[in-house]
Amino acid sequence: MQSQQFEQILNSIPLLTNQQRNTLLSALSEKDSPIDIAASIEANFSKAPKCPHCDAEEPYKWGFRNNRQRYQCKDCHKTFNAFSKTSLARLRHPEKWPQYLQGMTHSLTLRPAAKECNINLDTSFRWRHRFLQAIENDQADELSGIAEIDETLFRESFKGQRKNLPRPARKRGNDKKTECRKIPVMIARDRTGSTVDGVLDNESGDELCKHLNGRINIETVVCADASLAHEKLARKLGFIFKELVVSAGQRVIDGVFHVQHVNAYHSNLKKWIFGVFHGIATKNMSRYLGWRRALTESKPLSLDRLTNKIMSVFRFQPVNGT
Repeated sequence: MQSQQFEQILNSIPLLTNQQRNTLLSALSEKDSPIDIAASIEANFSKAPKCPHCDAEEPYKWGFRNNRQRYQCKDCHKTFNAFSKTSLARLRHPEKWPQYLQGMTHSLTLRPAAKECNINLDTSFRWRHRFLQAIENDQADELSGIAEIDETLFRESFKGQRKNLPRPARKRGNDKKTECRKIPVMIARDRTGSTVDGVLDNESGDELCKHLNGRINIETVVCADASLAHEKLARKLGFIFKELVVSAGQRVIDGVFHVQHVNAYHSNLKKWIFGVFHGIATKNMSRYLGWRRALTESKPLSLDRLTNKIMSVFRFQPVNGT
């Protein structure tokens, strides 16, 4: 800002109303520094410490290790800290976590994230999956209004695994794609953007019910392709079912019931996985589904929102943020 503009702002301060002054003071007092996740978790844990091994309460304080308060349980006599038996256990350099999480809000890959935070590539991989583990099960509580359900298939991948493969390794350029096992992934999404997804063992009604039971309002109108699995799911959960016979060219019913939104989600999910990360190991698919859910919510994924999601796993009031 030029000095002349700054001078004009200073000269206008006496002309402000009380409400305008309060708004200005509030804007100037906003904290730009990221939330200290580790300190917040420890501070809240210390208010009501609980043994992660046997759930006993009121443990003894048991000194410090790596600048973290440790406790000893009165019942099982095991020692622990605020992070024991959580996805953040044994992670170091908490001062760099916000910077790493900021990169995750725009799908930064491992090597650029490691370079930006000045950490080892293995550490970058470990941090990604520990943070994803924290938000992996952050599904929508309930789908309402009009919802769409469909499954898509991913080729089974053992990316990163060098030993003990359950099949011969595929060479790059192998055209025998039909020989690969296909992993079904279910996406259920309503028109507000709420999403429930899951990696399926098989494409059966019972398997779908396992992921969707209790997550679809009985008054919800569900659109899906015609299949025995979808019909069985509708009978079990009791929602209104609009069945689309795509093989007969029926893609829309009454001008509003279709599965185009969930099919677009499938397409963007695959572009993200294969375009940004060049494929992932299918054993980690559910974690990437959780990451994609966070990125595609109605509000953009900010550092504060991602921090809230991670901290909410520890069952205390999340920090204020958008």
